[in-house]
Amino acid sequence: QIAITIIEARQLVGENIDPVVIIEIGDEKKQTTVKEGTNAPFYNEYFVFDFVGPQVFLFDKIINISVMHNKLIGSVLIGSFKVDLGTVYSQPGHQFCDKWALLTDPADIRTGAKGYLKCDISVTGKGDAIQAAQKTADTEEQIEKNLLIPKGFPSERPWARFYVRIYKAEGLPKMNSSIMANVTKAFIGDSKDLVDPYVVVMFAGQMGRTTVQKNCADPVWHEQIIFKEMFPPLCRRVKIQVWDEGSMNDVALATHFIDLKKISNEQDGDKGFLPTFGPAWINLYGSPRNHSLMDDHQELNEGFGEGVSFRGCLFIEIAVEILSGGAHESKFSKEFEEFLLFGTFFEATMIDRKVGDKPITFEVSVGNFGNITDGVSAGAGGKKKTHNGEAEESLLHEGEDEISHDHGVPLISTTPPEKPLITSGNRNYQYLPFDERKPCICVKSYWGNQTFRLYHSNTLEKMADHLEESLEQVKDLIKVSEIASEEKMRMTLNDFINQSRAFINIAEKKPKGLNYTALDKKRLMLFKQELVCVDAKGIVQQQKKKMPLDEMMRETHSFIDKIRFLADEPQNTVPDVFIWMLSNNKRVAYARVPAKNILYSPVKEQSGKDCGKIKTHFLKLPGKRPLGWTVQAKVDIYLWLGPASYARSIMENLPIGYETELPSNTSSGHSVVPSPACLLYKTPHLFQLRAHMYQARGLIAADSTGLSDPFAKVTFTSHCQTTKIISQTLSPTWNQMLLFNSIVLHGDREEVAQFPPEIVIELYDDDAVGKAEYIGSTVAAPVVRLADQNYEPPKLSYHPVYCGNLSGGDLLATFELLEVNLAFLLPPVDPPDVGQIYPVPSNIRPVLSKYRVEVLFWGVRELKKVQLLSVDRPQVLIECAGRGVKSSVIQSYKKNPNFSGLADWFEVELPENELLHPPLSICVVDWRAFGRSTLVGTHTINCLKQF
Repeated sequence: QIAITIIEARQLVGENIDPVVIIEIGDEKKQTTVKEGTNAPFYNEYFVFDFVGPQVFLFDKIINISVMHNKLIGSVLIGSFKVDLGTVYSQPGHQFCDKWALLTDPADIRTGAKGYLKCDISVTGKGDAIQAAQKTADTEEQIEKNLLIPKGFPSERPWARFYVRIYKAEGLPKMNSSIMANVTKAFIGDSKDLVDPYVVVMFAGQMGRTTVQKNCADPVWHEQIIFKEMFPPLCRRVKIQVWDEGSMNDVALATHFIDLKKISNEQDGDKGFLPTFGPAWINLYGSPRNHSLMDDHQELNEGFGEGVSFRGCLFIEIAVEILSGGAHESKFSKEFEEFLLFGTFFEATMIDRKVGDKPITFEVSVGNFGNITDGVSAGAGGKKKTHNGEAEESLLHEGEDEISHDHGVPLISTTPPEKPLITSGNRNYQYLPFDERKPCICVKSYWGNQTFRLYHSNTLEKMADHLEESLEQVKDLIKVSEIASEEKMRMTLNDFINQSRAFINIAEKKPKGLNYTALDKKRLMLFKQELVCVDAKGIVQQQKKKMPLDEMMRETHSFIDKIRFLADEPQNTVPDVFIWMLSNNKRVAYARVPAKNILYSPVKEQSGKDCGKIKTHFLKLPGKRPLGWTVQAKVDIYLWLGPASYARSIMENLPIGYETELPSNTSSGHSVVPSPACLLYKTPHLFQLRAHMYQARGLIAADSTGLSDPFAKVTFTSHCQTTKIISQTLSPTWNQMLLFNSIVLHGDREEVAQFPPEIVIELYDDDAVGKAEYIGSTVAAPVVRLADQNYEPPKLSYHPVYCGNLSGGDLLATFELLEVNLAFLLPPVDPPDVGQIYPVPSNIRPVLSKYRVEVLFWGVRELKKVQLLSVDRPQVLIECAGRGVKSSVIQSYKKNPNFSGLADWFEVELPENELLHPPLSICVVDWRAFGRSTLVGTHTINCLKQF
């Protein structure tokens, strides 16, 4: 909701004018009354605008306030003022209060101010607290000191020209949106690029567009769009959209935003620099390619939600010229480098039953390379085994011949189709039986060779991660001893200073022949300044022995935020990698992996954090997602992306113990890069998994009583088991051990011990009727013990549970994976109870002692209405670890809201370790007629230590 109060205007230019104020936001327009014959009109009128939509999208809306001179025939603009919602929202209290907006006329930029308008603007979202601002009653207030601009902006802002140069695009979707064109295509079968692209740039409420390039998926424009706007602008993002012109209507192909904060620096002196960008590629993402008549996920192309598929890239440049200096043309490099993307699928489990039992394949693509739908693009496309084989092959051969015959590499971007099997113990999930044959994919692609940008990002990100981890360790140490924690803090800062010096040294050695854009040079300077200044602070901290720890930690946190901001690189090079699951050749679910995370570099600091590691990815549905558990499948995949010159190290980190099995149809054997179609793991190992599910706390309430009936499902590889149901509680104590026998894992034993597969634990609320309701999930890694190692019981630990983005409590559990070998005995388990349920073994279970909890009941206050009826007979229930007490029932809340019975107590067995204490819950119910009770509210006390 946007609330605007127009108070008054002063110093309006013109003689004998009748000023009226018009407010425009998006398509909505409102205006004040007309005041006659005055240059300082007083309005004091209040306007409210309501908008619904995603926050990101609304923040780009422009508030345009203009003062007009009202005439009988049309009005004449006196002056106007623009600001975007995001700028207002980022102000303290989300508002400008009693500020003077400087009015200018964009058509006449030489004359300066056209007057001042005093107004309040506030933007409030859902759940924001509204702050009442103090009005100043000062009549002789100074306009200059109260201008409506964010803190730190100069009060006199010069005019500037913003140039957006659009050079060319590549790899746009080759489909025409209009229905007629699809029909002609079906009849004539022409393979022309049916897309007529043009680019629209929006900035500060102004819009410019390029010409249309007919029938061209790789158009070249070489055009520039110029905006006139005051500098620094009060609008933060440039929106760039590629559109396809159709005969009936135009369709957006993809949208990209560039944040001016990321491409400029507003510091004073020689440090700051004007917005500059490129010339560089930006990658566009949107809905998946399908050649159907209607696109279901069109909103993804207009900038809502996360893009689920690559839709081409655009080569652009942005420059700003303050109206006095001269703008310069810039040169750019045309060199491309060959990249290889290699992946091995280790397991695919938890595939949703709704996907069906048709054969499933996985496709991995980077850009258009490896994308089956556009398999024609050169250098991708392996031979696909399809039923109508001939047609497919002929299409793929066109682009494939030149490439694969040089190398003799099977470039395959999809895994062979396999039928899914049903998971034991859970009918809702299926899995693919990869057993000992792990399918591989390999995709070759070509991108500009500015990998140094990604390398810098990775180095900085690793520095930030390292700082964050060390801070966590310091926090843990504070509980133990002060000296140790301070020592650790010093070491951390030392490491950080050394790392940043090393980074600056590497960054300064510019490799020759790489074309740095202006922004790259400026960012290097920025890295240097920021890191040098952070270093200086760090050194000061070390010399000052007496600086308090918490202050040091606060400082370090600000370092982390700075570095994270620097690490975000606006000029893209290699697009993100997409993993798609196809069932019966239809796209079902996807995961998106940023390229920099899996990028290889011989320098360890520069390579991505997931390069050459087996990572678990959860695939999700494209487009708008329903709440709750939306994971469609879980895949464990090894990914490696890097320049082809490093191809030797593709297989370096794979778990050892495999043989490569090449596909039967490869051509001559002089291959340069070994790209197997399958890895064969010959040695299976038997394991037993023990899931010790002890208890959970702070779960989400799913029933109307404010409690849940929780149970847990534990999924490991292709096995799943369920705990018992504990009714009506948010902190269930299952005390149950789930035994998974005869689990077969392939590969080297040591490797399995080091990187075991992950376990997924999902929590559900059991309902008497209908399906169980999902209330959260978490992922854990088991503790592995090989047969010849000594057995040590693992410790219970808390795993945070999430339901979507909501926090859903914690799970107290531990998991052990034990190798089964006839020569060695497994550690004993406690005997099961009557229902064949094993308890958690006594050496893992926490040691319990008896505690007595005493409660003194006073009364209840300020109870709100429940289901439109006011509360009359409340009662309080207190519960902890399955025991508890009830208060007396208050007979009439309105007459006397205090309890008659005061003190009560109960005995309960709690763990001796304070960290493992279960929470205590307080719950208020209201008794209605005929013995019905309704829940008024609940409260949970997580830490009993304070009592």
